[in-house]
Amino acid sequence: MITEGRIISFNDIFKFIPKTIVARDIGKKVDRFTELMHKVEKFTLEELFLIAKFCEIDKGQIIQLIQEEYAKNKNNILKI
Repeated sequence: MITEGRIISFNDIFKFIPKTIVARDIGKKVDRFTELMHKVEKFTLEELFLIAKFCEIDKGQIIQLIQEEYAKNKNNILKI
C-alpha cells in the first residue's frame, strides 16, 4: 500500500489496520495510542520498530512515514 501511494504518512496506516489492534500489540492503551498518533514525535523507536514489524514494513519506511506525519502536523499547527 505504501508503494501504491495509499499510505503516505503514519496515520494513513490506520485506514487499513485498526489502531486498537496495533495499540494492544505494542502494549499501549487505546487512549494513549491516540495521543501518540497526534504527537508522533512522542513514540519511541522501539515502539515504531514494533509497529513496522507488525505491519510488515521495514524500519526505514516507518521512519519516513513518521517524518511525513510530523511535518503534516507541524504545518497544521502553523496555520492556526
